[in-house]
Amino acid sequence: MRYGNEGMDLKKLCILLLQKFWIVVLAAVIGAGLGAGIYLIHNVALSSNREYQAQSKVYLDFAPDETGEVYQHYNGYTWNDLMSTNLIIDTTMSYLPEDYTTEEVSGATLAEILSDVRLLTITITTSDAERTAKILDATDRALVEMGQREQEFIGIEIIKETEPKLLVADSRLVQAVLVGLVIGLVFMFIAMALGYVLDDRIYVPGDLKCVTELPFVGFSFMQTVYNGVHSDNIGDSDNQKEADNWKETDNRIDSDRKRKLIQKLQADLEKNNVYLTNKFGELAAIEISTKNDITEQEFTNARNANGVLLVIPYGKLDRSSLAYRIEQFSLQECKLAGIIIKDADMRFMKWYYNHL
Repeated sequence: MRYGNEGMDLKKLCILLLQKFWIVVLAAVIGAGLGAGIYLIHNVALSSNREYQAQSKVYLDFAPDETGEVYQHYNGYTWNDLMSTNLIIDTTMSYLPEDYTTEEVSGATLAEILSDVRLLTITITTSDAERTAKILDATDRALVEMGQREQEFIGIEIIKETEPKLLVADSRLVQAVLVGLVIGLVFMFIAMALGYVLDDRIYVPGDLKCVTELPFVGFSFMQTVYNGVHSDNIGDSDNQKEADNWKETDNRIDSDRKRKLIQKLQADLEKNNVYLTNKFGELAAIEISTKNDITEQEFTNARNANGVLLVIPYGKLDRSSLAYRIEQFSLQECKLAGIIIKDADMRFMKWYYNHL
């Protein structure tokens, strides 16, 4: 628990997360698509969840009424109640086959006065197109018969009747899309954040504190990292390869800010190399990776040197592996002088060291 209270490098975490934020956006889009797809499958593809709707416009020709009580009585609220009373429902059921129930017809029927009290809108909604059409036809015939029977009316006329239509989507489709989008966004954001929190790979000098008290020497971007440092395990071909990598990196730098940052970090690294060389004497630089083990010859060279600089790749070596390697060097009685991080991502470096 030595470093248990050090806390978290939130700046590093946020930068790493922002570099992959397109994954969060992609997850949100996929979530929105899944939300819409699940909704459409549930409400359209599955026959048991389909809904068919048909409407009719009914003109109510009221008998003369000086008091206006008839108009007041037959308002929108009353009509919706009247549809399920014996005044109408009994006649409606007489025009339907025996497999229709009163509860089914009442539940499927909606009667509304939208504007004019003389214009009644009947809406029938069921899960079957044929049953929707039959209930609407029976309801319209019952209303026409009511107009002929009741003294409050001169007559009731059906002026418009629509065919049953499948309700493909409504405002709930938008809600399903939004719910899927939010779930995808939140889930992926949390998953990525958790992944970065659990990621113990080494990116910045602060990541080394949890493993070792060895000083951080600097960031490596070119072959001059090893100026003044002797290493038998780095041959001429490696130096040429490193030089080629530097040239390629330099060609990618299209910003003066990035170029100045590299020059600053490079100057600090060379300055620290000179100081450590004067302090320890001849140094050996040994690269550590997760792919290759350290050979006996490398341990011998490290023991013969006055000090060892460990060179680790940026974002590839985890802290546990580094701690294991350091223990090996300690067991081999090698004198470790410091640690260098090589091949750092310049986009990350520019954001992380934005004031250098």
